[in-house]
Formats: sequence, C-alpha cells, structure tokens
Amino acid sequence: MSGCGKTTVGRALAAKLGVPFLDADDFHPPANVAKMRAGTPLDDADRAPWLEVLGSELAKHDSVVLACSALKRAYRDRLRELAGPVAFVVLEVRREILESRMRGRDHFMPPELLDSQLADLELGDDVRVVDASKSPERVVATVIGEGG
Repeated sequence: MSGCGKTTVGRALAAKLGVPFLDADDFHPPANVAKMRAGTPLDDADRAPWLEVLGSELAKHDSVVLACSALKRAYRDRLRELAGPVAFVVLEVRREILESRMRGRDHFMPPELLDSQLADLELGDDVRVVDASKSPERVVATVIGEGG
C-alpha cells in the first residue's frame, strides 16, 4: 500500500541483511507515473509490463529487498514465476495513517488513489502481514524474527 512505509522499512531491512534495496516505484514506465499523477488508478494491463521488469530485476539477485505494491495475488504469483522463490511481507497500517502520510509527501501517487489500492489488496496465505504502526526498527526486527 502506498504510504505504509515500504521504502523506509525496506531500506532498513536491506541494510540489516546486507543485501541490495530496490524500489518498485523507480521501475514504473512514464505512462504509469503520468496516469497515477493524474489520479487514475493503474489496471492489470498497466501493471503487467512493470511486473515483468520487476521480476527480471529480482532474478538478477541472490537476495534483495524490493519495496513493491504487489497488491493482488496474481501480481505476486507473476513475480514468483519470473524470479523464483519470493517472500512477501504486507505492512499493515490504518487507513487514516496511510492517507496522512500520503498527504505529507511529494510523490506521484496521490491520496485520492488510496481507496483503489485498498480495494485491490488481496491478503492470503502467500503473504506475511506485519503491524507497521511501530518504529521502522521494530518492524524490521519483527520481519526477521527478532521481536514483535
């Protein structure tokens, strides 16, 4: 979800593990960025080429942390098909906090698209849900099994 702390936690997790960090936002084609900036949610067709690039990037690394809004199970399945085994962590944050964070930053993803992301989110047995309301350090510790 946009605003949940993917980049902050991802960078800290990558540093703790000593692996590269990638931000999926950096791989969106200009048309996707323009669409989101205009307040139009991406659809599956928009995301398909982006997922291909991300899967290719993941496959280049033995270990890597990727901050990515792979909201649907089909997106996560495609990344697994392209990159091999991938573990997904969903950072859970209350909607009002997400919106507040989104309003307080300069990013191409406007707060008006939050509801479309929440509607697309598919949780299941292929993801680990972690409470991200704590400090990034505590969230990282939880992700790697050092705390809760």
